[in-house]
Amino acid sequence: MKYVRLLQELKREDLSLAGGKGANLGELVLAGMKVPQGFVLTVEAYRHCIPKIRLPKINVQDLPALEAVTSKIQMEIENVSLPAEVTLEVLETYRRMSCPTVAVRSSATSEDLPGASFAGQQETYLNIQGEIALIEAIKKCWASLWSLRAVHYRSLQGFGESEAALAVVIQEMAPHLVSGVVFTVNPLTNNLSELMINAIHGIGETLVQGEIVPDQWIARRPDGAILKFTSAPKKGQSPFLLRTQRSARGCLTSQQVRELACLCLRIEKHFNGVPQDIEWCYGLGEFYLLQSRPITTIKD
Repeated sequence: MKYVRLLQELKREDLSLAGGKGANLGELVLAGMKVPQGFVLTVEAYRHCIPKIRLPKINVQDLPALEAVTSKIQMEIENVSLPAEVTLEVLETYRRMSCPTVAVRSSATSEDLPGASFAGQQETYLNIQGEIALIEAIKKCWASLWSLRAVHYRSLQGFGESEAALAVVIQEMAPHLVSGVVFTVNPLTNNLSELMINAIHGIGETLVQGEIVPDQWIARRPDGAILKFTSAPKKGQSPFLLRTQRSARGCLTSQQVRELACLCLRIEKHFNGVPQDIEWCYGLGEFYLLQSRPITTIKD
C-alpha cells in the first residue's frame, strides 16, 4: 500500500514517514512488546491530501491574530475531501482489523525527538467506531497540526512551517482498567537510580493532559521495588494532604508495580538506554504499551 503502513512494518528510522509516535510504536512491536494492533496513515497521505500551507507574515506573539489564521486553516482541513485512493487504503485496512473501536492519534514528524518532545501539541481521539467517524477523526488530527498552540510552540522551538507534517496512528482500543505513565528516570529529581509511575483508574488521557492527580510510585531501578507511594487525593481532599504508602495501595499492586517497572526498563534498554516517557494501560491481566518517547527534561 502507498499511504498505509502496519505498525509491525515500522522502525525508529521511519520518523519522516510515520512521525515520532508511529515510528516508536513500530519499535515496540519489533521488540516483542504488547502493543494494540493498528496501522499508520503516513505523512505521505497528509501531503497528498492537504495543499501546502503558508502562514501569512504575522507576529506569532500576536495570539489573537494568529488564532484567526489558524482557525481558518483548521476549518479548511476538516472540510477537505479525501482522494478515493487514500480512503480506500484506510478503510480496507480498518476492515481487515474487523472494524474495532479505535484510538486515532496524531503523530507529527517534529515530535518525540531527543531534544524536543512536542508532547500534547496535537490531538488524540478515543473510542472512535465506524468508517465515517474514522475518516472525520483523521482529518481532525491533521487539523490539530495547525492549532494556535501547535503553531506557536513550533515557532518558539525554531521549527519552520515547511517542516510541519503529520501521520496518524489508528489502533484498536486496549482494555483500560488502569492507565498511566512511567518515567524510567525520576524526572522530579533526575535521580538515575529511581523511576516514577503515575496511574489512574480508567482511560489515561486526562492524566496525560494534566487534568487529574494520579497515584504515584517512586520505584528502585532495576528491580522495581517501591521506595515511596503517594495516593491521589480523594474527592474533596486537598492535593497537598496526600497519604503515605501505609494508608492506601493505589490502583496497582506492588507486584504490578514491579512488573511494569521491569517492562519499562526493557523498553529503555531497547532504545539504547535513553530514558523514556512511556504511556501504558492495563486490563484483562496484561499491560499494553501505547507510546514511548525520550524524556527531554533530564539534565546531564
